[in-house]
Amino acid sequence: MFVTKEKFAVHTGTALCFPVMGNIVQNSAGHRSGQHARVDRTAGGIRISGLCAPRPEGETIAEQCRTALEAGATLLADYGYSMQDVTRVTYLVSDTRDFPSCFPTLRHVFSSISPSVTLMWVRKFSNPHVKIEFELGVEPDQA
Repeated sequence: MFVTKEKFAVHTGTALCFPVMGNIVQNSAGHRSGQHARVDRTAGGIRISGLCAPRPEGETIAEQCRTALEAGATLLADYGYSMQDVTRVTYLVSDTRDFPSCFPTLRHVFSSISPSVTLMWVRKFSNPHVKIEFELGVEPDQA
């Protein structure tokens, strides 16, 4: 793991570098967090984007949802947070017909905290086996 002022996106073991403002913290390619999860430090929190199932081949969208959120919980723990700290969730799905099969997992993980939620439909992901991808945000308490 490293901290830099450049954005690194790990995709199947290859790091791509894009200059950006602010500090970016990237998990290592060996971390079980999907093919290209990225962690951005924000003022008082973090944002995890590109979070998908580590091995989506042959998994249903419900299975991918569960394994992606498990990987997200591991990443959050690496930075001192838990799913209970998540304030914002974005679901990116390629086929909304099967998305309701994710509801039991999503209710189990998020029902007690009720984060802000956005659902986005995408035509396709770069990995054709991916059916769902997440962005998780932890923002400072506004109270």
